[in-house]
Amino acid sequence: MDQAVIETTDLTKTYGSSRGISEVNLTVRPGEVYGFLGPNGAGKTTTIRLLLGLIRPTSGSILLFGQPARTHRREAAKLTGYVPGDVALYRDLSGEAYLSHLLALRTGLRDKAATQRLQRLQSRFQIDLSRKIKTYSKGMKQAVAIIQAFMHGPKLVIMDEPTSGLDPIMQETVYDLLLEERDKGHAIFFSTHVLSEVERVCDRVGIIKDGRLIRVEELSSRRSFMGKKIILDLETDPALLLDHIRALPGVADPRQAGPNRIQLFFKGRIKDFLSLIAAEDIRDLTCLPPTLEDFFFSLYEG
Repeated sequence: MDQAVIETTDLTKTYGSSRGISEVNLTVRPGEVYGFLGPNGAGKTTTIRLLLGLIRPTSGSILLFGQPARTHRREAAKLTGYVPGDVALYRDLSGEAYLSHLLALRTGLRDKAATQRLQRLQSRFQIDLSRKIKTYSKGMKQAVAIIQAFMHGPKLVIMDEPTSGLDPIMQETVYDLLLEERDKGHAIFFSTHVLSEVERVCDRVGIIKDGRLIRVEELSSRRSFMGKKIILDLETDPALLLDHIRALPGVADPRQAGPNRIQLFFKGRIKDFLSLIAAEDIRDLTCLPPTLEDFFFSLYEG
């Protein structure tokens, strides 16, 4: 297996008596989009700042490209792109001047390949770089931040809520870019609280809750983890049936989902479930694959 691009061991950051993150163990491999999922305040941005060396850990370790981040920060920075959660650009520069300046700092003035990448990204996002940044909309500024993260050809891109402020068309442009970079063998570490975009682009997802990484899953495996999603429409009050449903083997997370509806997850054959409820007064039954939203809330509410 290829060497991990990011590997943390018991990574911990506290702020006095306040919680940051605690004993986070991450592994991000080449050629994958890793979704780092959690609500605001869960510890996503703290983790990213630690990976980038913007703050120091209280304890634990970070390896980037197989080397200790503490002693090889400069080498890792050359191979890394970053899209911050709060984009701050030089307002009085044009988009072209800003990006050209950053590119020269990263790669030198005569790097033709990097200049060509910048031009391709500009064309892809359809940004008028001749205008001053202070005239840009929030979405245009976000697009500039994404361009600068990819223009030097990094092996790893760390992104903190990267699609914030983008319209749906530009969001799709970003998703396509991430998948192309993944197919080149590059790694994307993608922090978000938007479930739909994780489902759209990520290969694996790490779910962080209250500063702790509570689960890491292949996106394709959540169905085997949760089973089938079943919705029962009833002729009677769901409360009368819920206790019986909870006691059935293979049933997880049964709940009332409407005036005459119960939702649950079932591991096993659907015909076995039907035999268990055959005597109940059920008007309709719907069987669906579980969504990422189902997976997320089953963990967060558990």
